[in-house]
Amino acid sequence: YGLLNLTRNDAHNSDPRPLEPGRRYRAVIPLNGVAQAFPPGHRIRLSLSTSYWPLAWPPPKPVLLTVHETSSTLTLPVRPVEEPDAVSHEPFGEPEGTRPRPSTQLVAPEERWQVKRDLVDYAAELEIVKDRGTVRIDDIGLDVGRRAYERYTSVAEDFTSATGESAWTMSFSRDDWDVRVETRTVLSCDEGHFRVDATLDGYEGDRRVFSRTWNESVPRDLM
Repeated sequence: YGLLNLTRNDAHNSDPRPLEPGRRYRAVIPLNGVAQAFPPGHRIRLSLSTSYWPLAWPPPKPVLLTVHETSSTLTLPVRPVEEPDAVSHEPFGEPEGTRPRPSTQLVAPEERWQVKRDLVDYAAELEIVKDRGTVRIDDIGLDVGRRAYERYTSVAEDFTSATGESAWTMSFSRDDWDVRVETRTVLSCDEGHFRVDATLDGYEGDRRVFSRTWNESVPRDLM
């Protein structure tokens, strides 16, 4: 896939400009590289969209774009057909790397991707859990835990309803020593600003020893 903010179409300049309705613009959108072989008779489909939530934040208002097919092209790199398909006689050597440190899984990991949709008010939610559980590094007796939680929500055509939340917990313990750090960040918006609300808390055992909060408003600047 590829992403491009058309208000920054001129080499991603630092002076974004709103688009003029009715005017034609020429844009070049590089796509990520991928190795793919297409069997004979198969077709390639190119999908274009004005948003790609939650991978990219939606625009402040609904957008209508017209693509002029006759003056548009999709350029794909093609391997020359004269190159042989046989494996090279000089393959890569054996990969090099250090041996993993011996460890023991104390708490099982968890991974979850859930999509929820409400067909009444057209609310959508994506919930992601990336939890590595707790692992003991055997030779130093250190227990390490990491859990990440993400949640993205939006409501139908209300582009200012988009919200992204990320919460992390990192923990380290050995013998009678036990510390952890918890963070939570929420990003929301209106038509003119992004709103960032974040917290960071540090703990020794069950006692909180550090805490900080951020509440920031950032101009969207045609984002």
